[in-house]
Amino acid sequence: MLKDCIDIFERKYSSAGDALITDNYTLDPGTYILVDMDGQIIDQKDVVRNKFERIGFDDFIERDYLSKLLDMNKPIDGKKVIHSNNYLSFWIKKDNLQPDNNGNAKLSLDIVNNYYAILKNPRLKYTKKSLELYDDLETSIGSPDLQILEFCKTWITEHIFSFIDDPQIKFDKTYLKIFFLADLNLYHQESQRYFLPNIYNTTDYNILINNQIFGLPNNNMGMNAKKPYLENKTRIKSKVPYLLATDDVYIQKKFFDYLYNYANQGKTNVYFSTDSDDPDPIYPYENSQAHVKNLSGYFLRIQKGKELEIRDYDLIAGYSPNLDHFVIQQAIPIPKDAHSDLTYRDDLNLKSVHQIINTTFFRKFLTTNYFTEAGDIRLNDFRVKEELLRCRNGFFTWFYKGDPRTIKSIFPKSSLELIKNSISNGHFIKAIEQFNVRDGFITYFKGGTSMADQLRPIRKELREKLNSTDDQSIESDLEYFYAVGQITNYYLSRSKSNKKPVYSTVNPVVNCKSNEKLKDLLTRLFLKYNYDIQANRRFGNLQSMIFAYLPEGPMDSTTLIAGYLSPNLLYESNKDTKTQEEKN
Repeated sequence: MLKDCIDIFERKYSSAGDALITDNYTLDPGTYILVDMDGQIIDQKDVVRNKFERIGFDDFIERDYLSKLLDMNKPIDGKKVIHSNNYLSFWIKKDNLQPDNNGNAKLSLDIVNNYYAILKNPRLKYTKKSLELYDDLETSIGSPDLQILEFCKTWITEHIFSFIDDPQIKFDKTYLKIFFLADLNLYHQESQRYFLPNIYNTTDYNILINNQIFGLPNNNMGMNAKKPYLENKTRIKSKVPYLLATDDVYIQKKFFDYLYNYANQGKTNVYFSTDSDDPDPIYPYENSQAHVKNLSGYFLRIQKGKELEIRDYDLIAGYSPNLDHFVIQQAIPIPKDAHSDLTYRDDLNLKSVHQIINTTFFRKFLTTNYFTEAGDIRLNDFRVKEELLRCRNGFFTWFYKGDPRTIKSIFPKSSLELIKNSISNGHFIKAIEQFNVRDGFITYFKGGTSMADQLRPIRKELREKLNSTDDQSIESDLEYFYAVGQITNYYLSRSKSNKKPVYSTVNPVVNCKSNEKLKDLLTRLFLKYNYDIQANRRFGNLQSMIFAYLPEGPMDSTTLIAGYLSPNLLYESNKDTKTQEEKN
């Protein structure tokens, strides 16, 4: 699949070249100095972290891109003090110029001389298969330009240590990068001199097939004794996961450079379209954003680390940001005097549902923690964190890839646990919002009659029975569990304690596993709070109907919770009852 993404990229790269990368390139924080070939500093600029503007940096951007190391394990300077890859540039961290308590700086004249000695004769650096790669390269591009190399070396040795006294340079842990104003073609040539012999993860795995070198690419793949699981155990001559020819490794390197620019800008979701009519087949988005059009193709989730990291990848078939009639209704009405930001609509799209789920169930921790290590998620509520970890992969697959198969099977149970958790913590309005969103979610995926539509006739019939002067009875399990929720709410409301009902009181009822146990709990609640319960027709009717009914099916905690969270019928005034009867 990665090869398919690279093929899409290569079609763009073949027409745009390195401009495809450098047009979106970001410079590291630090001081940038440009020296002409007469030895004069003609430009000096600073890049501030997270505030890079391209204006005025045209002379630096492409030279910077061509001068960077593949990674810190492949330096020209074996001491890893100098971070550039050719004699036309010289990069160090500023603090490496500052002397320590003994008066010694990390950068020394010996390190500078060794750096240029290797660039003058790269054969000093390479051995065996790496040397073979370099020899082949030098045959095509020639030897280094020793005259320019000596000029650059002389300038650096004469000036680099004097920058410590330059008042225009702020010495911190950012870079000091010096570039010489040589022709860009020479920069390209010298970058090739570094890249091609180092482009493989290690040349130990290189093999020759039909006069063409194949090896293990460096990007996102490190073979060593700590990673035996990466070995391909079925390959006889080589245990590496996969091998690429030099040309393919080179274009893969460009592909990863291209993606790294996006990761550097916080654009971590990248879509690749396979639609031949798509004017631009690559779409990068920021961390919380998903594609805004229909798409079939591929998805990559990337992240900036010491190198570009691909955290997730997938094939996408028929992604759409639109949903076919995802509706959220007030199955349980929000009390008039309560504040709620939840919007009840019948035209929600995938982005809207994502925002609602994130806010209503996960306290806005979902969108920012899809790939965060569990120990690094600063969420104090254990239950919310547990369900976030359980559901986040399923939600990510739905919201960003359009595949709901995982989440639609696990979220009904997880969302019910989160509703119970809100009830136990006294977040009554939050529990109502969660119930209503959960109802919309389940109805969208499973179809059938929503809880909102099921509860209206149940509530109407129960109201009529409570106000009746004749003997009444509960006629269905749905009505029974709704009534149990209502009477539980009523019992707990009669508490004279200064504290709200605690989890230890509500939890056994909403989590009860048998009807016998449930009625025992209701009896205990009645005995506990009957000191404040005055005998009246409504309460008597409700209690007698509940204790007379034997459910036919299993426990229904969802409907019980609906009854618990709904406005209590026992507190309706005669005026309210008449109003509701007129509405119905």
